[in-house]
Amino acid sequence: MDAVHHRTHALVGDGITALAFLQGLTLDPGDELIVLGRSASQLGRGIAYAAGTPGTPWQYAYLLNSPADDIDPAFARWLADNWHEVEHKMAGRQPDWLGAARTLVGQGDLYGLNAPREFYGDFMVEEMQAALAKLRQRGVHVRVLDTLATAIESSESAIVIETEDGRSLAVHSASVAPGGPSTQRIPGDDGPFAAPTLFGHEARIAEHIRAGAEIFCIGANATMLDVLRLCQSLIDEDALRFVACSPRGELPPPLVPRLPRRLTVPKLTQGHESARSFLDNVWQEIEAARERGEEMREIRAGFRAHFLAHPLSSYVTSLDEARKVPGTLRHWLRGGTRDTILDFHRLMKLAKTRTHSGAVVEIEHLADGARVVLHDRAGNTQEYRADFVVNCSGPGAGSSYDPLTEQMLAKGWIGKCAVTGGLEVGAGCATREPRVRHLSPGTTVIGQEVMAMPLYDAHMLRNFAGLAQASAVF
Repeated sequence: MDAVHHRTHALVGDGITALAFLQGLTLDPGDELIVLGRSASQLGRGIAYAAGTPGTPWQYAYLLNSPADDIDPAFARWLADNWHEVEHKMAGRQPDWLGAARTLVGQGDLYGLNAPREFYGDFMVEEMQAALAKLRQRGVHVRVLDTLATAIESSESAIVIETEDGRSLAVHSASVAPGGPSTQRIPGDDGPFAAPTLFGHEARIAEHIRAGAEIFCIGANATMLDVLRLCQSLIDEDALRFVACSPRGELPPPLVPRLPRRLTVPKLTQGHESARSFLDNVWQEIEAARERGEEMREIRAGFRAHFLAHPLSSYVTSLDEARKVPGTLRHWLRGGTRDTILDFHRLMKLAKTRTHSGAVVEIEHLADGARVVLHDRAGNTQEYRADFVVNCSGPGAGSSYDPLTEQMLAKGWIGKCAVTGGLEVGAGCATREPRVRHLSPGTTVIGQEVMAMPLYDAHMLRNFAGLAQASAVF
């Protein structure tokens, strides 16, 4: 460590968690901050909000899952302030996002739009630049390194971080903010007629879409909706053939904003000794909200706001029982991109899209396509002939984290919850190495608190990162 500096802190990551950590840092004049991540110079984007390849039809195709003001009220204001530039970039694009937005725009509700994710990344980069400027004005020395951290070690005098480009960085403390686990692999998901994930494979998938292939998606989640948007950006809807396969064969409900904005206000009782008792209480409140005419956007956002103010420990007395709650709650409160889900239903009536029920266990590649092997709910084996398969199944058995997180797991600095399947860290996102903090979208237990709703929700993730960094004492 450079003796000129009072203290050196490393911020590892390039997504919204890292940005939230950055915004909560308290560094003194003369301290040094090292920001490192694969795209650290675009801090805040990460993979989820990355800039698309310029000139591709799908550059702005992928949309935020939630309305802009549910993601971040400050982003909603940014979207309104930059609306003319957004209109210019989206003009003439396929599918017609501006046309789909016309109703909300006519109502004066730009805040309700499911904006293209790249624009949220633009907003995040501006936030990052402002945060770094404040640190520099305070006299903090800042270095930004576009390199992936691959290993971490500790000694009495330092935390040492190794990078993929051969650097060895000695620091006093570190905030580690990686992405979530990888998509679970399925045998045969990377071959002539299958892609193991969407992102980074668009060009190859696009070749099959343009050739008229029926696209078979494993999963009925946000990534599946992105694949549908990819298809829509490349071909006319008349040529579309698209299948979403999941164990239940169901789509998430669309998150539709309404004016005036309303939030469900749950009235939950305390003192539940079991997860089942608490979940019964939650279900009663969801049903009561539906009877009042509240829709999934109001219900989901209302429960999210409630759990931010009233953690799960307020209601479930046992930590072990609390761990059983999120798996069910996640399905009850799930929702997705209004534009794409409504498109899916519209296209289903035209026989251009459809759902299929089953759990995919293997993909076999043939001379002219793939044979998808599935298990139905009764455990019976089925087969489906597909032109091209995209694995959108999300995390699961066999998923892995980034190299640094995997090493921290191996060292026992952080743990995995056997019930939720997610990561466990200490209070304030502390690890067993007191100079290092860790938070990921895949984190499900922080100290004695179980996350009632997944931290893949950007608003919740930034909230917990801000709280953790504000309480950090290194």
